[in-house]
Amino acid sequence: MMHTVASPRSARLLGAGAVLGLLQACSTTPAPNSASAPQIERELLSHSLHIETGEPRVMDTPHRSIRVTESRLFSIRQYDGQGTLQDEHRQYQTLPWAGRTLTIELGELAVTRQTDSDGQLRLNLLDEDIVPVDFDQLRVIELDARATSEVHAEAILLVDRELRSVLHEASELIYDNLEEDDVEQWVGRIERLRELDLKEEASQLENMLILLTTGDPHLQGEFVQALDNATTPQE
Repeated sequence: MMHTVASPRSARLLGAGAVLGLLQACSTTPAPNSASAPQIERELLSHSLHIETGEPRVMDTPHRSIRVTESRLFSIRQYDGQGTLQDEHRQYQTLPWAGRTLTIELGELAVTRQTDSDGQLRLNLLDEDIVPVDFDQLRVIELDARATSEVHAEAILLVDRELRSVLHEASELIYDNLEEDDVEQWVGRIERLRELDLKEEASQLENMLILLTTGDPHLQGEFVQALDNATTPQE
């Protein structure tokens, strides 16, 4: 009887063939059935906006912080790989309405303001684009936030009678014919704003006039000196 002896080279080839066969077997192994993984469905049930105007509802100062939030209600359902319902619950989500536009209606005038990253904005009735309003007739301020035609919110602020009078006078002090006044009149405007308890506007007007007189150092010096004299207690 004859015996066949494999050469070292043929043994190596046989070994390589076994490894190749193993790799081919691994490559043809079925992948796990994705249908066995749990499935999650999320359904939007409601979507709304809310405007927080703060208190009191009647504005007695020119400034008010406004905040807008966006709320969504979801139904969450979890199924197993065979489609059997395993869990169902509701998820409520409230977030700032960030970087969005709010419309503000003041009588016949409408302006827009954009919310910040916290969904907030600062309403200032002495902003330059608002002062054309007839403050003597301003009674109601309407706020409108609109995500879609179906998702929107409104809010109303009222304007105090005394505030209307202050706004009328303050808008003239800040914006009317500054270039026609001398430094003493400028200082008088600033001091009157302080008397009206509008310290922020008084400071802004002071800084604006200093900036406007930068090209005339002599005039600027007179203005700064007049300010110092007005704020220095008289002996």
